[in-house]
Amino acid sequence: MKNSKRIDLMLVLVVFSMVSALYVPALNAQTSQPRVTKVRVDMRDQDIYGSLFVTIAENEKKVSDQARQAWIINGGRHVVYSSSDGAGGYENEGQSLHLYDVDTGNHKRIMSEYFMVDTVKEVVTSNRKRALLVTMEDGGLGASYVAVVDPWRGEVFFRRWARILSHKGDTILLGFYRERDWGVEPSRKVRPYKRERHDLKSLLRRRVIVNKRDSMGGA
Repeated sequence: MKNSKRIDLMLVLVVFSMVSALYVPALNAQTSQPRVTKVRVDMRDQDIYGSLFVTIAENEKKVSDQARQAWIINGGRHVVYSSSDGAGGYENEGQSLHLYDVDTGNHKRIMSEYFMVDTVKEVVTSNRKRALLVTMEDGGLGASYVAVVDPWRGEVFFRRWARILSHKGDTILLGFYRERDWGVEPSRKVRPYKRERHDLKSLLRRRVIVNKRDSMGGA
């Protein structure tokens, strides 16, 4: 019986050693992947676009010459940045969003719109899918626009003259406004005339929106 227990113990130790030998290199490989910790756009004089630099392991690297703003997503494995190759719009103000893969160095355009990108917020849904909540604005009316972007596929949702009123869990609440509402003073609070709730998990299953280039846009 003692010999049997000793053999069982040895087998357990051998199996544990084999699992540890496989797990540690995999863990090291995962943690050693390059991660971006900082982004910086070096804006040229009298220009709205500049060079995008990312910091990886305290080393700065230029990744684009045409960037306006940049956001770190996916734990530093990717960077999203706005650029000039949008879909046109009023006075060609439309901007695009690009996804930069830190590991491969590849760039992918994931949105091309008729409006200027204002903010990008990364959200992880309850089923572990990533979504980008994008707000945009135009230079004429000063109105706001909302898009939801799948960072791996592209833009899947768009609403005109809208704002994100709240985001809780998988749900976003949008408020819609009329044309006359956009020119009011900031001190005057305007209530939306309509509201919509959308489930991000459902939005991410939609087809990708591909905007045709238009010098007048959808303003």
